[in-house]
Amino acid sequence: MSHVTTHAEFDATSWHDNYLYGLKIDIGDIEAGDWRSDLVLDIDHITEWVKGDDGTIGFQVAPATLVFHHVTDLKLAIDWGDSSHRTALHEASIDYIERRQIADQQICLDRPYFRWRMALNWPAGGEISFGGSGYTQTLRCDPVLNDEQKLPVNQRKSLGGAG
Repeated sequence: MSHVTTHAEFDATSWHDNYLYGLKIDIGDIEAGDWRSDLVLDIDHITEWVKGDDGTIGFQVAPATLVFHHVTDLKLAIDWGDSSHRTALHEASIDYIERRQIADQQICLDRPYFRWRMALNWPAGGEISFGGSGYTQTLRCDPVLNDEQKLPVNQRKSLGGAG
């Protein structure tokens, strides 16, 4: 199994029910000629939904780094709500990621450019959207079979997740 996928495999890739643990804005040094403008996400990526002989469902899951390239116009709309300070933060969950090609863009003249939209299951109604040329997703280890759609915290840390 290849541990790296790119936007060339977008139509065959699903992020449904993938858990999101972290977001990083990775900017290059323009003065040094490094024009990097990346959005880096730390996720648990489900590579396969597995139906057991007894009818139960399991999930092949691996911690992954999902990097979107040449990012512009980042919008974050994530609201965990108001619990009167009684509910701790927890990971977000991705519903789906969609893209739409932008015809008249001025950032990557040598390649297609897209408007990306990541809809969240949780927090409900959450969304991350931005412009970007594509992505690279790297699994940080081989997927492991779990009965949940995410890795337990201790297992995630031992497998290379940020925890």
